[in-house]
Amino acid sequence: MPAVVAIAGGSGGLGRALLDALEKDDRYEPIILARTVNTEQKHATGVRYVAADYADVNSLVTLLEENNVWAVLSVMHTQDGTPETNLIQAADKSKVTKRFIPNIWSAIEFKSEHRAVFPYAGLRLAAQDALKQTSLEWTAVYTGLFLDYYILNHPTHLNIVSIPVDVRNDIAGIPGSGDDPVHFTYSFDVGTYTAALLGLEKWDQNYYVAGDQKTWNEVIEIVEKAKGVKFEVQYDSLEKLESGQITELPAHHQLAEALGGEAARPMIRGMWSTFGLWFTQGLGAKRDGVFLAEKFPEIQPLTLEHAWTK
Repeated sequence: MPAVVAIAGGSGGLGRALLDALEKDDRYEPIILARTVNTEQKHATGVRYVAADYADVNSLVTLLEENNVWAVLSVMHTQDGTPETNLIQAADKSKVTKRFIPNIWSAIEFKSEHRAVFPYAGLRLAAQDALKQTSLEWTAVYTGLFLDYYILNHPTHLNIVSIPVDVRNDIAGIPGSGDDPVHFTYSFDVGTYTAALLGLEKWDQNYYVAGDQKTWNEVIEIVEKAKGVKFEVQYDSLEKLESGQITELPAHHQLAEALGGEAARPMIRGMWSTFGLWFTQGLGAKRDGVFLAEKFPEIQPLTLEHAWTK
């Protein structure tokens, strides 16, 4: 019998990429946990959707046990970490659930000092703190930036956020010199690596995925050559980034509209100036742990050059 793997928040985005990979692997039966069951999405995916009340730990325990859930993959995006920590508590209490991957899937490996400058870092760290109090086997997966943001004409379930290189509008606002290395991974490759990771008998505490490594200057060079255009490029100094300012791109405006309009723009500037500083510090490629490419050399991830060549 295939092992049941529940994807919490798997109705779209990275969750759908994880679902696609698990559906191709006979070892697993994926199901989707969602606050409400979207009939249209249910028919589109052809998998079981299970309504989950993330405010009620006991009901979550029942849900996990009745569906014989062996592992949980969380891609829950909330302003409040309580739903995920409740799910962690329920998985720990469940008699059948053994493994948990929290909603990390990040380009940056967050540390305690990041809590003060980036609220979402606190949510990611809170989930890890909660898991440390359980008997579950768990691991955090660091994906690098999603390559989906920097390519065109490839399938994706993600909402595109092409920052700081806006490949759709031929413009870039690069943090620092643009020579700092950054890891990139296509979302479907993250799914493939995660399916393989579930098959390991024992997990390390952290795993890293890097389908490709490029500097921002190399990204621009590759995309310019492929599109046959010259990008408008601005370089944001450390002083500018430290003041919370960035070169604003069409992609920033599109993100602001998605998040509520003009009022969201200061938040976006603050968030991306912080990420810009982290990139200039090398945190976009600073890793100390096991790369899944080393564990699974048979997986051939999509690279930036290959994507644009295709």
